[in-house]
Amino acid sequence: MSVAKPDDQARHRCYPTEAVMSEALQLDNIATRLMQVQQHWNDPGRASQLADALAASRVVWHGIQNALAESTLAIPVEIQHNLLILSVYADGKINDCEATPSTEGVGSLAALTRTLAGRLKEWRVAA
Repeated sequence: MSVAKPDDQARHRCYPTEAVMSEALQLDNIATRLMQVQQHWNDPGRASQLADALAASRVVWHGIQNALAESTLAIPVEIQHNLLILSVYADGKINDCEATPSTEGVGSLAALTRTLAGRLKEWRVAA
């Protein structure tokens, strides 16, 4: 599947590549926040900082899931399928981090988030 043309985007409500880049930047920022929480695990206020970072992460991942469900992302179908799998996996990681906070869990979620942000940026450059 190729990138949708502007008139196709309007008809099918597809996000242009700028919106995909916005999601990538948001994910990158969230990964940074998660890594800061991990690095300062014993600092006062960690619980609220972690809760805020996880809530922000959930919002972005659910936004991606909604865009995929509505077929509004102008990316190839195989990438959409992989993105859906990753978003569901990330949602589980977020739940795990909330239920049983640990530096390992937060680090794993941060790495996943940062990796996807990088891949989305690479896709945008290639598009």
